Amino acid sequence: MLRLILAGLAAAMAFTALAAPTPASTVDHFHAVLLSNMEHGQTLGCSGRTQKMAAVVPATFDLPFISRQVLRHHWSELTPAQQATLVQAMQALAIATYAGQFARFSGEKFTTEETQSLPNGAQLVRAKLSLPNRDPVNFDYVLRLDDGHWKVINVVADGVSDLAIRSAQYERLFKEQGYDGLIGFLHKQIEQLQKTCP
Repeated sequence: MLRLILAGLAAAMAFTALAAPTPASTVDHFHAVLLSNMEHGQTLGCSGRTQKMAAVVPATFDLPFISRQVLRHHWSELTPAQQATLVQAMQALAIATYAGQFARFSGEKFTTEETQSLPNGAQLVRAKLSLPNRDPVNFDYVLRLDDGHWKVINVVADGVSDLAIRSAQYERLFKEQGYDGLIGFLHKQIEQLQKTCP
């Protein structure tokens, strides 16, 4: 009996290890939701796609980390309430962006290619979006371990870093217009994306 119990525990532990999320599986799951939104875009509508993105975006992206990186040293100038509001706005912007941009299916296909370890402990997942009659889009996802989960902290599309672009733009806005100006800008972006969401 003891042998059976130990064998069962060993099998359970092996299954848990195999099922543990990896950087690649985080990216794969995110792509699966995007693809599902595209394939059922008309049926779901903007609200349905937004609901699905609202569930997957916080699980995929380390938005508190991204928000800190975007404002750099200005982050410490914010109150905890301001920091939380900025993270919420960044999350809402990501949800609205993906819900609007990935709304129709024309034979697109996501492929995860390889995972590389980075010197700082992060992981790089290379992926590709194949498009009909167009050149593919190459994505490099940078992920870090956050409370036992691999989460994306930067997306590089065809060599263009989303984090670098946002850092330059948002830090400049913060310097010129302050916290209120930055939050106002983000809310206007979200509102515009929601209005034009197909």
